[in-house]
Amino acid sequence: MTKSAIYLRESATGKHVQATLCDEVSDEHLKMWEAPWRPAMEAHCAKRTYHDTPEDAHWDWKTKATGWRSMVSSHSFAIVCRAELQGLMWASDIESARLAAQFGKPLVYVKYLATAPWNRPEVQKPPRYRGVGTVLIAAAMQLSLDLEYEGRIGLHSLPAAERFYQNTFGMRALGRDAACEDLMYFEMTEVQAKLFHRDRRKL
Repeated sequence: MTKSAIYLRESATGKHVQATLCDEVSDEHLKMWEAPWRPAMEAHCAKRTYHDTPEDAHWDWKTKATGWRSMVSSHSFAIVCRAELQGLMWASDIESARLAAQFGKPLVYVKYLATAPWNRPEVQKPPRYRGVGTVLIAAAMQLSLDLEYEGRIGLHSLPAAERFYQNTFGMRALGRDAACEDLMYFEMTEVQAKLFHRDRRKL
């Protein structure tokens, strides 16, 4: 497992705090998901209707890990800050691009991405940390670069996250996919990946 120092913004102070990006979700990370992440999500959902809960509230990351650990094409990532799990991502490296300009070229497909309940404005105001999702998508782009896929990534977005992928990364929406629960499919091109990394270096 490789660990990299990254930074998240602490909402309460506005300061950047150091965190760790791990390129493998370990058993220890899954224990952190089981507590306190999972209980916090369950507590938030307890008095709400199904339609008023986070769209990924039902995701069982322990079960998902059983699936990705059996596939050599899978890649998993975790972010830890101050001994607590802040975000998780599962990606695959065997998908192909759909956008006409890069059709058929390999890309990194982000299967699942989630941030801890306390980092979501709809769960906690203000959220504890900002930037978790951005760091994880940047990690997917870096994986794509490492695989010589030129930064190309693709994903199906939950409805509540569509603006995030469009506004933060400028990803192209290619329409709703009837084969994937009618979710909107997004892709990032080589050019968009280069622009994103260029702008991040300016920060």
